[in-house]
Formats: sequence, C-alpha cells, structure tokens
Amino acid sequence: MNQIRSFWSQAKNAPPNIKYFMFTVLAYGIAVEGISQVLLNLYLLRLGYGTEFIGTLNSAGLFVFALVSLPIGAVQRVTSRQMLVIGLILSAIGNIGLPLAPFMAADPSFVLIAFRIIGMIGLSCYFVHQMPFSMEITSPEWHSRIMSVTMAMFSMAAFLGSWVGGLLPEFFSRMLTIPIDNPWPFQISMLMATLLVIPAIFMTMRITETAVAESNVAQEPAESRSMWQAVRPILGLVALIIVIRAVQTSGVGVMLTFSNVYFDDALNVPTGRIGFISGFGRLMGVPMSLTIPWMMRRFGSFHFVFIALGAIAILLIPMALIPFWPVAAVALIAINSMGGWRYLSFLTFTMSQVSEKQRSLISGAGEMAIGAGFGTASFVGGYIIAWYGYRELFLFGAAMTLIGIALFWIAFRKRAAGSVKIAI
Repeated sequence: MNQIRSFWSQAKNAPPNIKYFMFTVLAYGIAVEGISQVLLNLYLLRLGYGTEFIGTLNSAGLFVFALVSLPIGAVQRVTSRQMLVIGLILSAIGNIGLPLAPFMAADPSFVLIAFRIIGMIGLSCYFVHQMPFSMEITSPEWHSRIMSVTMAMFSMAAFLGSWVGGLLPEFFSRMLTIPIDNPWPFQISMLMATLLVIPAIFMTMRITETAVAESNVAQEPAESRSMWQAVRPILGLVALIIVIRAVQTSGVGVMLTFSNVYFDDALNVPTGRIGFISGFGRLMGVPMSLTIPWMMRRFGSFHFVFIALGAIAILLIPMALIPFWPVAAVALIAINSMGGWRYLSFLTFTMSQVSEKQRSLISGAGEMAIGAGFGTASFVGGYIIAWYGYRELFLFGAAMTLIGIALFWIAFRKRAAGSVKIAI
C-alpha cells in the first residue's frame, strides 16, 4: 500500500510535461496494449483463420518492428517527441485497418498483414523513444521515478484495456443479438479502442521539448552527426544486445502471443474471463513496477536480469505440463506482472554501457531484438501448435529463455563489473 500511495503522490506532484506524458502512456496502454492485444487473435479466430496464419500475421508485424527499431533509435534529425507523435498516428492507422480489412477485400489476409505492419512500425516509434524521451524531459532526480512510474502506469492501462477488452465483445454481442463467435462484436470493440489514441496524439504535441535531463546536452553536437557515425563506435555492443535479447524474449513471446488462443482454443475459457486474467496480470504489474528502484539498488541491473528471466522460465514449465486453466491463469498473471522487471532490468543495464546521446540507439537495439524474438516465437509457435501442441510450445519457450540467460552471462559478466550506473 505504501508503494501505491507513493505512486499517486508522485503522479499528483509531477511537472506538467510528465502529466501530459503519463496521459499518453495511459491512453496508449488501454487502446493498443490492452484492448487490441486481447482481441486481435480472438478476432482472427472468428474470421476462420488457424494458428498458422495467426502466427504468420503476428510474426510479420514483429519482424518489421525489429527491422525498423534500430534505425528509428539511431535517427538524429527528428526529435523523440516527434517520433512519439508519428508512432501514435501510425498505430491508430494500423489498428483502424485491422477490423475494417474484411470490407476491403474478399480475402483480407494480405490487408490484415499490411495494417498489422503499419501498426507495428508505429509501436516501434513509440517504444524506442518512450524511455529516452521521459529522461530528456526530467531532471536526474526524477529518472528513477519516471521509469518506474511509467511502467506502473502502463501496467495499469493495460489492465484496464484487457479487462474492458474482454467485456466489450460480449456487450456488443448481446446488444446487437449477434453470436459471440461472429467477428462483428470484435470489430466494433477494436474500432472503439483506437479512438483513445487520438487525444494521446494531441496531448503529446503539448509536451515542451526543452531538454532538462542533463546539463551538458548542448555541448554534444548530435545534430551534425550522421546515423552511421552514431552507430559505428558501438556496433559490437549493439550486435550482442540484438542476438541475446532476441533469444531471451522468445520465451515470453510464445506466452504473450498464444496465451489467449490457448485459453480460448484448448481450455474453452470465456472471452470475458480471458480479458480479466490478462488484465489482472497487468494490474499486478503496478506494484511490481514500483519495486524496480529498490530491486536495482539491492541486486543491480545485471543480476536483476537473471531474477526476472529465471522466474519466467520456471513459470512456463507448469503452463506446459498441467493443462488446467487456473494453473495457466496463475502463470500468465505472474509473467504479465513482471513485464516491468524484465524490460527495465535489461534496458537499464545496456544503457549504462553507453553515453547519454546513445541511449535511444540502445533502446532501438533492444526493441529490435524484442521484435525479432517475438516474431520468431510467433512464426515458429504457430506451427509448433499445429504439429505438436501447446505443451511443446511452452517447453520451447522455457528452453529459449534459459539459453538467453546463459548467453547474457557469458557476454556481459565482465562488463557488469565496470558498468556506469544510471540514476535509479
């Protein structure tokens, strides 16, 4: 409870820029990471697609997300605030197109993939610049709070969106007297969710771009540097981050991509309960995210990575071996609640290896790796389900997570001793 009270106190007393930023996080989290995330795969099932196409569509978007994240992080001529606005606009376009795709073509498969790709490019623009921008608009004493509060707010938004997203199709099904296995209730719900992104665009445009995070920012002539000049000195580190993070995120990728399909297709769990389970995990992520500064101080970001990923690998095992929905629900809730842990532990450690001006580049490398890992998990996972089953899918995820942990230790154990800590 003390963490929750501290959270609200920090949010209430935050500078105007941070309040505008938090509104954007809240709206985006509800619409994109909440409602749309819960409903997309269930909507595709109602269109008659199987797990192979669901995996293909998700992997196509995620691979594009991976390809564009590094260039988006290295860009110097466009500000982070402008990139956030671009990301919000592209996300809105992509998420509007998905429910409208069946009206655009007799076979909407290509249209669905195209709009998914547009939305994922927007997601990349947003996530690559979210944390670096939050640090740009805050003074050093606010860095720890802005990172943990951002993750807590995002978790809360995703909870609200997941919960509401699970209820909306049933609401529209009853109101329109349409069966719940019809795609119409899902299309209407997804269109309504996208409307939340529009005020987020205007709120982001109100944020001033005066950099207050560091006193020496003006001394660095970033504007005169090309993308290649920014990337070249740390190519080795970027390559390590991409490979290792991609392997690490494959495990959680199979869980987050196919968990709602697993609940719906294999365990016959109602849509409303699926949304509540997904959302409750995000809600639990609020207090978990607020423990991040303490965990960083207690264990350090290097060891914190092992704690977060090790817990995910352990949780995937009962998910694989016990086909009982309460067991799967507990595992999904726990993994969702640790979203801030697994994301910020790795991001903070890798950003500590570079200068302040290279943080967006490292963030881009991390997002590129996440996209590659999730994309691989989505593509391969769809076929693993079709050929073998869900047990093998989740065991594959646990194995990939453990391999990612081992690679991280081998690559960064020497660097960890000399890390320059970010204020957290």
